[in-house]
Amino acid sequence: MRLRPLATLIALTLALAMVAGCSVNGELHLPTGVVYPSINPVAGTADLTVTQTFTFEGAPRTVTMVVDGPLVAGAQQAEKSVIRFGNARENDWIEDYYPAFVFDEHQDEFFSALMGQLSGIRSASGLDDDRYVELMTAYVQSLEYRIDPVDLSPKFPVETAADGAGDCDDKALLLGGMLAREGYDVAILLFSAEKHVALGIKADGLEYRDTGYAYIETTAQGFVGMPPDTVGDGAALASEPQVIKLGKGKMSWGAGSQVTSILDAAKAAEKKAGELTARLAAADAGITPLQARAQALKSQLESRLAAGDNSAYNSLVPTYNAAVAEYNAAVASRNQIAAENNSVVAVHTYIVEHLDDRPGVYAYVLASPQ
Repeated sequence: MRLRPLATLIALTLALAMVAGCSVNGELHLPTGVVYPSINPVAGTADLTVTQTFTFEGAPRTVTMVVDGPLVAGAQQAEKSVIRFGNARENDWIEDYYPAFVFDEHQDEFFSALMGQLSGIRSASGLDDDRYVELMTAYVQSLEYRIDPVDLSPKFPVETAADGAGDCDDKALLLGGMLAREGYDVAILLFSAEKHVALGIKADGLEYRDTGYAYIETTAQGFVGMPPDTVGDGAALASEPQVIKLGKGKMSWGAGSQVTSILDAAKAAEKKAGELTARLAAADAGITPLQARAQALKSQLESRLAAGDNSAYNSLVPTYNAAVAEYNAAVASRNQIAAENNSVVAVHTYIVEHLDDRPGVYAYVLASPQ
């Protein structure tokens, strides 16, 4: 399976600000600190009604909520860079940069409304903790993947939800904020070399490299624990990501073994389909001369019959029948390979077309002939 989400640049601008200091014994002493992005709501902005319909476990789901207009406007107008002054930290400010977008207190009511909608779906569908993670993931993955052509800075989660769109860091921050507030142990996975951002969740198995977390891709549909083959223009995620924990959640996602089985089945089906396709091509190539020979013999029989040469006709019939039998056997063998190939392709296709339904796909894989 190949998922090809587009990567985006991560705006991590570090701005140095001139600030007023104070004089002590004739020396100027600048304050020390780091100012992170924050929201100042803009009064007088109309509220927004936001609706997002997506598919989860094969059924359409809809989230509708009223988003505070002043909050969205304040988030849109907020300074998205870090301001560092004095003798503030030079290299580790990134550890608090992404959390600043996720945990700005002005967004608490927004997250409460969003999680209330998803909680309602959870209750109505009887979802356990693992499927609830997957529900939240499906919602964020369904939002349009869109890169701002002007401003590449991360967006506050409320902006992404209000826009119904975002790039890799925008969507990862939204899902991270949701999962962290529900008590899950999650972290941003920052791939600086590839300019890509994903989310990690503590899991039983399926740990991505040495991060301690299972990988979640937010820019395209996919199972929790299923990293993409490539990002952007086809580059593989070769670098080790920086892990930036969000919140203090302790809950983990526990369906790693099922996703492992699904991904193994998909790889096995893809490999076997390749082998069968090669065999099918060879079988087709072998059938062509057999078909030509049978047709040539048939023409000879018809000629002898038309000439009234019954003896010559009768003497050629066994040869013709043997050629036809050989051709039919080759066709039967070819069709058996084709049927097997179709069965294998059907397994792979089912998995790819049901990336929103881990329990259903796992049951399908278990029932499929190996």
